[in-house]
Amino acid sequence: MKKNIIKYLIVTMLMLIAAVLIWIFVVYHWFQSTVQKSLNPVVAKARSELSAADAAPSRDSKDQMRLYFTDLEQSEEIVTYAFLNEDKSVNYAEGLRKRENVLWALNVIYPVTVGDKIVGWIKVWPSPELVASSFLTGKNILIVLASLLLSVILVFGLAAVYVAMKFIAPISDFKQAIKSISNGNSLEIRFKYKSGIWKEMGESLKKLNSKVIDINTTVQMLFSVSKALTFQIDMNRIFNVIMSIIQKKFPDAMCAVILPGEDGSLKITAKRGYSQKFFKSIKVEEGNPIADAFIMGKMVAVKDLKAIDEKLVKDFLHEGAVTQINTPLMDENNLCLGVLNVSGKNGDIFNTDIADTISTVGKYLSIALKNVKLYDKVQELNRRLETEVNTASNELIQTNARLIRKVRDIKALYDISAFASAKFNLNGIMHIVIDKIMELTGMETTAVLVKNEKNGDFVFLEDSFGIKSENLAKFSFNAGNSDLINTLEEKKTTVVFNSLMNLKQGCPEFLKVIPMSSAVFVPIKHNDGVIGIILPVNKFGSEISDNDVKIVEHIAVLLSGVVEKVKLYSELEKKVKDLTFLQRISSAIESAPDVEKTLAKIIEVTKDAFEADLCAVLLYDKHSGRLMTQKGAYFTGGQDKVMLTIDKDDQNSLSAKTFREGVPYLSADATVDPAIKSQSAQQWGIKSIIIVPLIVDGEVIGVLRVGKHVPDAYSEEDKNLIVMIANQAAIIIENANLYDELSRCQVR
Repeated sequence: MKKNIIKYLIVTMLMLIAAVLIWIFVVYHWFQSTVQKSLNPVVAKARSELSAADAAPSRDSKDQMRLYFTDLEQSEEIVTYAFLNEDKSVNYAEGLRKRENVLWALNVIYPVTVGDKIVGWIKVWPSPELVASSFLTGKNILIVLASLLLSVILVFGLAAVYVAMKFIAPISDFKQAIKSISNGNSLEIRFKYKSGIWKEMGESLKKLNSKVIDINTTVQMLFSVSKALTFQIDMNRIFNVIMSIIQKKFPDAMCAVILPGEDGSLKITAKRGYSQKFFKSIKVEEGNPIADAFIMGKMVAVKDLKAIDEKLVKDFLHEGAVTQINTPLMDENNLCLGVLNVSGKNGDIFNTDIADTISTVGKYLSIALKNVKLYDKVQELNRRLETEVNTASNELIQTNARLIRKVRDIKALYDISAFASAKFNLNGIMHIVIDKIMELTGMETTAVLVKNEKNGDFVFLEDSFGIKSENLAKFSFNAGNSDLINTLEEKKTTVVFNSLMNLKQGCPEFLKVIPMSSAVFVPIKHNDGVIGIILPVNKFGSEISDNDVKIVEHIAVLLSGVVEKVKLYSELEKKVKDLTFLQRISSAIESAPDVEKTLAKIIEVTKDAFEADLCAVLLYDKHSGRLMTQKGAYFTGGQDKVMLTIDKDDQNSLSAKTFREGVPYLSADATVDPAIKSQSAQQWGIKSIIIVPLIVDGEVIGVLRVGKHVPDAYSEEDKNLIVMIANQAAIIIENANLYDELSRCQVR
């Protein structure tokens, strides 16, 4: 369309240019005529003298020629002139002194004749003033402008007619045709355009109209077929109705429904358009298009039956069939029930659209065949239908439940993520995680184990299995005492136990914690290692589904980052706490320090810092050679029990040994530590213990003891912190002692 618009614009412009050129040509000749008349009196003398000279002018001298043109030389209306021979070649050209004023395109020519014979030409170039006066006079300029306006109007009129005929009129015709097609009022579209784009568009519109008509007809046909199948249950009546509809759509068509007989051979069940003889004599053999459609379960179309072995299609050829479409009638199990055959006597009646229509009719007929057969077994159908409805309903219910569960799973994961991002307490986070796992999976109870990086043991967090923490504290598992833990750390994959027998074989140690009938161990992985385990269990009978396992695995991935975040936060919090305790120790220095008060404050801060069950400072008394427990010592069993004095050379005392050697000592469990020979720790029930020397200027002045009733309560980091506290405490104690001595000296 764009090309055609450009084409019409170019044609219009060419017409305008042609009109302007014609106008220029006419005006130019009109000008020559006007100027020629104006200069005729000036040139008349030269013409007459040259005519009188007969043929001599061509041989006269320049001086003689100049005499002939005296009037032209003297005229103000002429710029220059020339005398041309009979063939219009230049003979004499003078007066060129005014050449710069010449308008070369504007000149007039006068013939010089002798009798009836032209012997030469006088060519004159008028002055610009004469040209201007000829054009600019009121009458002449009006004539020029009027002619120009008339030419433009004429051209635009012709262009408008041209565009209207070549562009607007076709568009109007196409608009009307499209409107008729959309309204369904036009059965056939006719256009008078025989060439160009309008012809192509007309042909396309005709094809479109034909397709619309065919589609409407096909839809009506399929609607009729659908109605027939809806209201008919007799097989023969259905066949007859459908074949009648096909013949109504394709009047020259012959059709038949071919079904397998009891012996397995294909036989015509119903026909329309074929002769009675054809009905009796047909025998469908392998290789025949009908047999091929039945065997392959695909439509077989033959454009020319003569191209096939005559033995296979002779019955159709005798009926006058030229082309043929065979559509298999398939059931829901993709088994062929029969063939719908449609033959035509003309070779060009079947195209792709018609084949699609017949294929659709075949599908309708397939449904009808299936329904008719099922109708004979209505009682069985009802039973099966009820079963199918129940199955479908259950599937829908299950699908709906899965969708609801999926949404719930996503929300639960979001809740866990949101809660974990706002909390830094691992036990608090795991409380929510355990609840969500049981909510999502329906498992009866759940535990979470976290790996202790110091000893490699996996220990239960609070709320695991809903059992009190003190009852779970005695259970810890590692690669040494549990084959399952060893497997999880090596393979880092989920392990599922769905029977008590498997649990007894695979993880008997966990059955000591809680009775189980099924369990899943999901590792929490971080940096190629296992940092924890999620352990959902069922106490009674229920197996664990794959979906439940996937949910727990998703939560394990989420918890990997959570556990690491909490650990980092705990480390940071501990460092801040340590610095706070050191600051509190430093604040024990007073303007007038008192040794007892200073020691009491140091012991109080240290006890709080390590949540100690025992905290005592023992200072060395040089007069007695013994380590004396200072007042303010703390012990959960009573202060009096720890108010001991120890000889610095006592070989059974770890405090004396620390004093002598000046080296800190850490024991994870004093009750089983062979290095601890004193019975005090066993009597007091202290298991975790740290003893560090109090050193001032390289001299040990005493020891600081910190202990707790539970084992493994303190780490190397805790020992280092107590060493720092002891160093500060030693300085503070020494300063307090010096202050006391100074005060006594002043009194004396």
